[in-house]
Amino acid sequence: VVILGYTDLPGRLPQQASQLFGTNMLNLLKLLTPEKDGQLVLDFEDVVQRSVTVVQDGSVTWPPPPVQVSAAPAAAATEPVPVAEKRQMSPLRKGILKGLGLAVVLAVCAFAPAPLPQHFLVLMLSVVVGFYVIGKVHHALHTPLMSVTNAISGIIVVGAIGQLASTSVVVQVLAAIGVLLASINIFGGFAVTRRMLKMFSKGGNK
Repeated sequence: VVILGYTDLPGRLPQQASQLFGTNMLNLLKLLTPEKDGQLVLDFEDVVQRSVTVVQDGSVTWPPPPVQVSAAPAAAATEPVPVAEKRQMSPLRKGILKGLGLAVVLAVCAFAPAPLPQHFLVLMLSVVVGFYVIGKVHHALHTPLMSVTNAISGIIVVGAIGQLASTSVVVQVLAAIGVLLASINIFGGFAVTRRMLKMFSKGGNK
């Protein structure tokens, strides 16, 4: 082991101590001679001069009185900021929305081709279940939770790739867009997860 630096620290210590002491004495003399004419002017209103004075005019002035520390001004009382109340949806509006949703489901089940009603019901159930599951999770955990579950988008990629061989140009375009968006979702989710895990691991810069 090679240490680069001074090796004569004990020999250098007196020089440093002398410099510090000389600087303090110089500053004290500047304080005692404000006119810079060599005449000492003792000001007992100054805390430093009062603290270093032991005798004045034959009377002992030591020990000095305790230093008066001015208290910090009290913070002004601030009025609480009114919080805007969240508008609650009226029961009538809730009923109308539920009725419209039920009407859409019944219309799809009644008039859509055979495979579509089953897929639509699965979609509706997944939306409801996902809403209640994610809604119970604290907001601080949404990012790590969703970044990992974005891997579910792989199902969308597989389904969209299967539709790329369709003879319809519209289906091919929609399938290509689905593959692109789902791929961004997958890779972005894993990138966010990796970055968050890197923050809590030792040697995160490696």
